[in-house]
Amino acid sequence: MWNRIERLTQPAEEALTLAEVKNTGRVDFNDDDEFFTRCIRAARETVEGPDGAGIVLMASQWTMKLDGFPIEIWIPTGPIMSIDTLSYVDGDGVAQVVASGDYQWRKDRFGARIRPSTGKTWPSTRTQYDAVTVTFTAGYPGTDDTPVSRDNLPTPVLHAMRMLIAHWDANRETTIVGVVAAEVQHGFDSLMNLYRVGRVV
Repeated sequence: MWNRIERLTQPAEEALTLAEVKNTGRVDFNDDDEFFTRCIRAARETVEGPDGAGIVLMASQWTMKLDGFPIEIWIPTGPIMSIDTLSYVDGDGVAQVVASGDYQWRKDRFGARIRPSTGKTWPSTRTQYDAVTVTFTAGYPGTDDTPVSRDNLPTPVLHAMRMLIAHWDANRETTIVGVVAAEVQHGFDSLMNLYRVGRVV
C-alpha cells in the first residue's frame, strides 16, 4: 500500500523555521543558513509520507492509486484534511470522476476510510493497473491557513526533527573516524515511534 502513495505538492512553509533551528543549535551567524534550510526540508521529508513515519505534518496534496475499487478504501497516512477527487478508468478506458455525493469518508487519527454512500455502489473499472486514483490533502490543522499556523504540530516530532538536524550539523561527512557511535536513549527513533503509522523501527 505504501508504494502506491505519492506526494503531488510541497507545503507552503516548513514545519520548523530557520530561526528555531539556529536557536536550537546556538548558531548566531548566517554563513550556514543555506545548509540549515536544506536540512529543515530534508528532516520534514524524513518524517513525512511513505518514506518516513507515514504521517504528514504540513498541508500538501497527495495521491494514492489502486488497481480497482475494494469494499473500503483505506488511506494509511494523515491526518487527512480533505478528499479532493476520487477518479477511475471505466470499461472503455475513459477517465471518470466519482461524484462526492456517491461516497462517504471517515477521518481517523492518521488516515481515512472511504465507502460508497448508502444505496450506492462502486462503478466498474477497466482491468488495468492504477485504475482508481484518490487525490487528497493531508496535514495537521492550521498548516493550510494563511498565515500558516504550527500550533497543532506534535512537539515530539518537531523535537525529533531538531535532533536530526543537529546531528547533520555536527556530522557533515558520511563517515566518522575514531568514534564509537551509540544511539541516544529517547532519541530520534524513540520519539518517531510514537507517531509511526503501522510500522515501528
